[in-house]
Amino acid sequence: MSEQTDSEPALQITLHGDDLSWLHLMLEGALPAAYALSSGTTGLPAPTLTVPDGSLTPGRQVDLLDPEGATLATLVVEATDGPNIAGQVTPRSGFSIVDHLRYRSSPRDTADAWPNGPVWALWVDAPAPFVVRQTARAAARAAGASIAEIVPIPTGRETSRIANLPARLAVAASTRDPQDRVVVVPWPDVPWDEQGVCLRARVAAAYGATELLTVAGPELDSTASEIAVRHLDVPADQRAIPDALLDAWVSDGQTLPAWAAEQSVAAELLVLHRPAHLSGLTVLLSGLSGSGKSTVARALAVRLVEHESRSVSLLDGDVVRHHLSKGLGFSRPDRITNVLRIGFVASEITKAGGVAVCCPIAPYDETRRHVRAMIEEHGTFVLVHVATPLEECERRDRKGLYAKARRGEIPEFTGISDPYDIPTDAEIVVDTTGRTIDACVDDVYNALVRLGVLAAA
Repeated sequence: MSEQTDSEPALQITLHGDDLSWLHLMLEGALPAAYALSSGTTGLPAPTLTVPDGSLTPGRQVDLLDPEGATLATLVVEATDGPNIAGQVTPRSGFSIVDHLRYRSSPRDTADAWPNGPVWALWVDAPAPFVVRQTARAAARAAGASIAEIVPIPTGRETSRIANLPARLAVAASTRDPQDRVVVVPWPDVPWDEQGVCLRARVAAAYGATELLTVAGPELDSTASEIAVRHLDVPADQRAIPDALLDAWVSDGQTLPAWAAEQSVAAELLVLHRPAHLSGLTVLLSGLSGSGKSTVARALAVRLVEHESRSVSLLDGDVVRHHLSKGLGFSRPDRITNVLRIGFVASEITKAGGVAVCCPIAPYDETRRHVRAMIEEHGTFVLVHVATPLEECERRDRKGLYAKARRGEIPEFTGISDPYDIPTDAEIVVDTTGRTIDACVDDVYNALVRLGVLAAA
């Protein structure tokens, strides 16, 4: 293996999402601290790392950073396959756990703390219904076993209400019996196929479990996985709490069936689960300059303030550029940055349960989809295409921008010298040509009601 030289500084990679969860599993000791080029010899999914620089050679150091820029670990490349690299991971001082501290002891410490006897791990990705939890407890008590309710949480979303819902519910449902514990583990998106079940069994075993209880995936004996995997005898329609049932319970006052949740969990659900018309919402109006999107957005925001109990924030394009994006120009990279900044602020408003109304031109499909993904982590995103034709926008031209663009005085002007990607995923389309503001706002408002993100006035 060649050694790294001064001319080859460490490559820094910032990890997000599943990549961050895989690394946390390794650093916390639930999985071996190494990246692989493919699944391991056991056939289990293995942490893989893809780097932007596909020319890395063995011996090169890679620093693995969290989204805040702290170095969590280093990896010295041992093998490569195109952009994929493999090697051992060494923790750095920047690694720390900040969420659910009472339920995030290391696998070794957790395993050592169990009383004598078998330990059964209950693993349910969705919030475990009361019948699932009670079935597991009854079986465990009959066998003299302890219960570890393993709650998978995606890393890097510690402040997300949705991501933390399973843990809040598990804690609310936990008993004071010292034989039962809630164990929160970092977790990537792994399917419930045979490999995925085997991986869950391996992680459960690292926390001291001697058997894994599930309501999904195949049953496996201990010769096929780290520990035996057994299905709980629970009716198929009671293995998860459907969102539709929760929506009806919260918004329409219907009764939550006894199999779904005990009183302590129901209290948490009332606080944490909100139907779409009560959750955070972002409405992004995208269209050409002069399409009327800003005017419609302002009028829509006023309409929402008049009827909504949620707070409403208007992120107007010109105002945002003055306060949030001051110093940015109108080149493609700067326009992308401006829209992403708006999306970030909107996602924070959405996460807090408010309504954000945004009206940048947002000409590029890829950027709009990025913003959608950011916001849908926390609530609902609705794209409104203000589809006023270019000819009408140019006829209006209040600021004389189109005339300047036609003369070549404004480079990269959307619709003239720079493209506008017509949305194919817009939930609402409105053309303001020859129409009153009130009529256009009616179209958008009524469509939001039909989508279920606003309550009918």
